[in-house]
Amino acid sequence: MNGNLSQVINDAILMTSIMDTYFQDVNMRIHLKALEVWTHSNRIYLGYPELSEVLGRFLLYRKSVLNKRLPADWAHLYVHKKYSDALAWSFGRVCSLEHVGSASSLLDVNILAPATWSAHELGHAVGMLHDEEYCQCKGRLNCIMGTGRSGFSNCSYIHFFQHVSSGATCLNDIPGLGYVIKRCGNRIVEDDEECDCGSTEDCRGDRCCQSNCRLKLGANCSIGLCCHDCAFRPSGYVCRREENECDLAEYCDGSSSVCPDDFYKQDGTPCKYDGRCFRKGCRSRYMQCQSIFGPDAREAPDRCYEAVNLIGDQFGNCEITGIRKFQKCKREDSVCGRLQCINVQTLPDLPDHTTVISTYLQAENLKCWGTGYHLSMQPLGIPDTGVINDGTSCGVDRVCVNRTCVNSSVLQFDCLPDKCNARGVCNNRKNCHCMYGWAAPSCELEGFGGSVDSGPPGPISVEVSSGPIPVVFIMVLRFVLLILSVTFVFFWQMIGNYLKKENTEAPKFEAHTAHNEPTTVLDEPKANIASKPSKAKNVKKLKK
Repeated sequence: MNGNLSQVINDAILMTSIMDTYFQDVNMRIHLKALEVWTHSNRIYLGYPELSEVLGRFLLYRKSVLNKRLPADWAHLYVHKKYSDALAWSFGRVCSLEHVGSASSLLDVNILAPATWSAHELGHAVGMLHDEEYCQCKGRLNCIMGTGRSGFSNCSYIHFFQHVSSGATCLNDIPGLGYVIKRCGNRIVEDDEECDCGSTEDCRGDRCCQSNCRLKLGANCSIGLCCHDCAFRPSGYVCRREENECDLAEYCDGSSSVCPDDFYKQDGTPCKYDGRCFRKGCRSRYMQCQSIFGPDAREAPDRCYEAVNLIGDQFGNCEITGIRKFQKCKREDSVCGRLQCINVQTLPDLPDHTTVISTYLQAENLKCWGTGYHLSMQPLGIPDTGVINDGTSCGVDRVCVNRTCVNSSVLQFDCLPDKCNARGVCNNRKNCHCMYGWAAPSCELEGFGGSVDSGPPGPISVEVSSGPIPVVFIMVLRFVLLILSVTFVFFWQMIGNYLKKENTEAPKFEAHTAHNEPTTVLDEPKANIASKPSKAKNVKKLKK
């Protein structure tokens, strides 16, 4: 490393990033918590002939020194020296502060190889074994837990998942944001900065911001949902549309680049399918079943919930209490456990490791469908879509909250029609959001809608796109209308000239004796159209 401390730090960060890229394939992230560089003298003896002995000393140092100053899930030692036994070693498993860690040799400026060795050793620490002949990764045989660098194999994925299932709870922790030095050029607008476009090179192409974190002359803003081409969006511009029927729109005020906070209808507001709005979503068993099992799925009767959620396993429970530990539901809370659906026609496309289960109730001739979930799926980033959503109805004036069926009064819904004069709804701050035509705060006077929180909708709440398609459409429309106008004028003149000619020409008479011959008028035969009666066809709908 030529004694370059900055280069050492940069290489360590880069190698950690390479490892993080590898482990993202198994939904695991590597977070560099701290970096210790021995600049004056080594803290342990490195003169052993084998790297395994060096690792043993490092693990003792970690337990007695590092863990007291900065505990972490894992520690790795890079040594700028080649040893006789191996290029890398590891010992122990993650989530332990005892003698666990790894070490590898850093021989030259090539950091890809040592980063891959480090990923290999950390793979052992999370339960991965060496690849065998049938293991593959992305169609290749040389995977990280073998002798290659093409990613983790299917075997490694299975080993990792099994290890996480066994209780590696520290992998569930999401590390907080580390210390960030405030400075101009980090792309974060801080303190007295007007903008931050990044490095000097990045700022060359920025139309609004300068490299000194000041706006350019004539610019009002550089970023934000209410900023466009360095200028504030006009008042009433929709900066955040409604996501669903329980969401509310927000509008720019014309004097700021910031869109107002995201507001939504008050918890408890009625929504479709006898549902309730709760935390920006319409909570309904009908809709939740369809979102998992497709449009034909329907909510299951209570008998399904009682048959499944009173068991207390990963497919039916009211709480996950630990690794392979589940709390069965009380009978009155069974409809707030795991979702049960019927009329499932096709199996859904769900994330890996998601299990779909069907329970047949013979007495009712009913098949109940649901999904399983366990704690080890959390570090893999797999959401639990099969649990009843909080806010779902569980009876008359009853609602599910934290897997328990409670009185709906816990939602504190108090938005009676009179509060907003039957011309609006309440938002999550319990302020009226008025319909268009009525003004906040109480929807009593005429106005343009919205609330005191959403920003002013204005007389025009429709976004005007600056893209090329509307412009081209308007140009083509104008051209077509012009052609039609010219054509109409041309034909109108022709008809006028023809009528004028007919009226001005006098009839000519010749002097001769008129012969009054009888004129025979032949009536053309009229077509006799008889409508045939259509033959009705019986069409039977075949059910699969």
